Amino acid sequence: MDSRVKQLEELLDLSTNDVVRVVGIWGMSGVGKTTLVTALFGKISPQYDARCFIDDLNKKCGNFGAISAQKQLLSLALHQGNMEIHNLSHGTMLIRTRLCHLKTLIVLDNVDQVEQLENLALHREYLGEGSRIIIISTNMHILRNYGVDGVYNVQLLKKDKALQLLCKKVFKSDDIEKGYEEVTYDVLKYANGLPLAIKVLGSFLFDRDVFEWRSALTRMKENPSKDIMDVLRISFDGLETMEKEIFLDIVCFFLSGQFQDYDRRSIPPEKILGYRGFYPKIGMKVLVEKSLISFDRYSNIQMHDLLKELGKIIVREKAPKQPRKWSRLW
Repeated sequence: MDSRVKQLEELLDLSTNDVVRVVGIWGMSGVGKTTLVTALFGKISPQYDARCFIDDLNKKCGNFGAISAQKQLLSLALHQGNMEIHNLSHGTMLIRTRLCHLKTLIVLDNVDQVEQLENLALHREYLGEGSRIIIISTNMHILRNYGVDGVYNVQLLKKDKALQLLCKKVFKSDDIEKGYEEVTYDVLKYANGLPLAIKVLGSFLFDRDVFEWRSALTRMKENPSKDIMDVLRISFDGLETMEKEIFLDIVCFFLSGQFQDYDRRSIPPEKILGYRGFYPKIGMKVLVEKSLISFDRYSNIQMHDLLKELGKIIVREKAPKQPRKWSRLW
């Protein structure tokens, strides 16, 4: 966490106090974006005259509207409860007049649509010099559209850090308990560097013996944890219908990066998806922007193993035991 917080501090350029800087935090669901920014916020917030952390802007705007988000922003930043905001224009005027002379730190978590930022009407010119805005999203397109000055891509944990996190959760120490070495590495292989999966599995496996670990791991491979799948599914549910179809085709047919036909000729996935009428150029770009797929240096499609499992669950969910009712077979 310390090294990541330091990298984010450098991207924010905290030593520069004559400009307002906006930074995006991007990565797949469950990768630790909010955890990282929460640690950063706790460290640097005392440097600011006003500070605000809106936990879930998508949910806040969806349930209560943009005016409610404006009210929360001003109430937290100015330490004033029960602020009266009559409409978006009134809220914009208050933001502009009350924050323009304050060095302000604002975090907007789980931004899912450009309109959420536009309706909030929070612009850098409304804030005092030295202010910083941090926008957390799984969607790179939103961050670019808003005009962020830089993006921090939160990566999956490397093997040593993933091991450290799992040991802290399951053994309450930095080391693997004797006799658990093999099964511990099997769990790490399953989680594949995703902090959410490591935390959920670690909490579940705590105080269980090796045989229970084996049983639980076998079960999870067939029936992944609902807590993990529910978080990952949020990104899928936010897709348009055609993008959902592309995602499911990739999961079921193109995980090796190429499709082999009966003549064993290599056919790019884009060509097959094009035959399906899915407009793959834009559809696959959207999936990349939403952290659902990526490409390696050979242009092969890459996807986290748990996202693959999510796709197969979605295909099977309406009739788990009746394959002929599934939309795809693999």
